[in-house]
Amino acid sequence: MFSVVLPCFNESRHGYLPQVLKNLCQQADCQQADCQQADGQAVPNQLIAVVSPSQDETLEIIRQFPTVEVITTNATNRAQRLNVGIQASRGDYVLLHHPATLLPMGDALIQAQAALQKADWGGFVHSFDHDHWLLRFTSWYSTRVRSQQQRILYLDHCIFVRRSVLIAVGGVPDMDIFEDTALSLALAKWGRPAIAPGKVITSARRFCDRGIYRQAALNQLLKLMYLTRQDPKRLNWLYERKSQINVSYAKIQPK
Repeated sequence: MFSVVLPCFNESRHGYLPQVLKNLCQQADCQQADCQQADGQAVPNQLIAVVSPSQDETLEIIRQFPTVEVITTNATNRAQRLNVGIQASRGDYVLLHHPATLLPMGDALIQAQAALQKADWGGFVHSFDHDHWLLRFTSWYSTRVRSQQQRILYLDHCIFVRRSVLIAVGGVPDMDIFEDTALSLALAKWGRPAIAPGKVITSARRFCDRGIYRQAALNQLLKLMYLTRQDPKRLNWLYERKSQINVSYAKIQPK
């Protein structure tokens, strides 16, 4: 049984949320049909959307999908939303779903379950929804190099993990940014992540809106700032600016 945790905050304006939810419900149905209990009953999957107070129609859109369990929370960042979902999860396996990423069509949960027979955690092959040589290189490097050499997967790989291991590491570190990096480093003690063969598709909206080279340069700067242990709130404020996708900073400008 899988518990899928989808953290949501101001998601409707980006146009990905209905696609994500349709894809996710289809995935759950496919995996449920493939997995049977001894008495012949299908093992139910658990789909959880954890929603922080949003200024758009995020909550209304999610409630159009009755198979998705909705949890409203005052969590202030993505890590906290993920942890709320983890605490509510009941599955042996947990998939941490990036809210602007589509899972591989058809059998993503089946692929993840197969990968977890060989490793304690993992993710999918990464790709963007916009074609550019730098984005293709970024996806290749993230999937083939960073994951195996540094044992780091970002959330847009849709990280899946045995729930027992996720609980053992204390869930997702409570950080405004790079929480997925910190989680990966904790999970790395259980070995390298398995890479399921399916390809996720992640929105390249930040790159397209800000310029591909400019956004790529900013990403590298933020990584350097993270390695020098600068305040994650400042890093995320620089990353989001007016977007407020992960965290709502109102008028705060961290020092």
